[in-house]
Amino acid sequence: MKHMFAPLTPDEMAAANSAPKPDDKQPIIPVPDDAPKMTFKHPKFGEPSHSWPYHTAEGKLVGYVARFDYQDAEGAARKDYLPITYCALTGGKNGWRAKGIPDPRPLFNLPGIINRADVPIIVAEGEKTAEAAAILFPDLVATTPPHGAKSPHKANWSALAGRKVIIATDNDDAGQEFGDSVCALAREAGATSILHLRPDRLGAWFWDGAEKVRRTGDIPKGWDIADAIEDGWTVETIATALNDPAFFCPYLDPEARETQRRRDAGEPEELTHWPFRVVKNGVEKRIDKTDKETGTVTTEWKWFCSRLEIIAETRSVNGEDWGRLLCVTDRDGRAKEWAMPMQMMAGDGTGYRERLLSLGLIMAPSRFARDSLHEYISTARPGVKARCVNRIGWGRTTFALPNISIGDDSNA
Repeated sequence: MKHMFAPLTPDEMAAANSAPKPDDKQPIIPVPDDAPKMTFKHPKFGEPSHSWPYHTAEGKLVGYVARFDYQDAEGAARKDYLPITYCALTGGKNGWRAKGIPDPRPLFNLPGIINRADVPIIVAEGEKTAEAAAILFPDLVATTPPHGAKSPHKANWSALAGRKVIIATDNDDAGQEFGDSVCALAREAGATSILHLRPDRLGAWFWDGAEKVRRTGDIPKGWDIADAIEDGWTVETIATALNDPAFFCPYLDPEARETQRRRDAGEPEELTHWPFRVVKNGVEKRIDKTDKETGTVTTEWKWFCSRLEIIAETRSVNGEDWGRLLCVTDRDGRAKEWAMPMQMMAGDGTGYRERLLSLGLIMAPSRFARDSLHEYISTARPGVKARCVNRIGWGRTTFALPNISIGDDSNA
């Protein structure tokens, strides 16, 4: 006879543990007018050092993004950002909690965007940078999506329809990726034009009193518009810089940047318009189709393999044995590099495909995928070149280690 209260089987235990738990915090959108002033103390980070409100198009408060400055266990200064919303809690109570604003999230300063309908919009990465943009460019309306570069796709960009948009990117890879995402989202929303405020437009200079000084060395990594204020830029000096018609340039997406780089390098026209792009989930090829009756050209991007980046062209010390330094991202998110000899491109390419598949590459099962992969690798022109050596140690004036070289690599 089976016991009424027999122990759960392992499968039943797993199912019980994986079942979704009820959410004890539900954001109330918009925040009621009689809600108390936002107060919040994080158990680890403490109280916010700054907070920025987000509103509906009608000006109703929906929540905040809060910045926390704190010290880690080693005493190093740290910062973190959390969304704070007014939530319905268990037991019929309400209160401010660390809970995200529901999707689609409003843009920062959305009422300002709506109310200044004839003014161009400048999009920055993060609320602090957006506030700096508003100070330096009072004739523009500044905004940013919640959480900056982390999730611009979760914001509602419809307010950009019919508007001129300027994207101000930070001076790092994350800033470039943020700009590319915003560019695509602004186009989808119906922006009439999309321009770029590149970091070097302001970051290459600073002010020493009334003197404009060109920066020696590289622009600091992560430099943004907020740093421009610290560098001495003001509304008045910005106005002078705006006299340069090239101050804001058209925003070039990754495909357009690659085309421009190849054109500047003097490559043949047939290689200039490179029809590939690397996206989050892999590599795609551009397919242009022309309607025979109307002549209208439509473009679609077709996926053919998982993420595969071509980092550098490689060759030996003697300038032979050319190849490509490839980076495969597998399904576990691990990046694996392989210096592939170009001689493996000879024949049908079975050898190099087998190696890439063993590293975790995923390919579409089609002739199109095989041909596209072959073309992608063989026509790539990465801007970096590297030497391949068969052992660690000194080679000419450089000491080679597995992942770094020390010495004069000017001839690499």
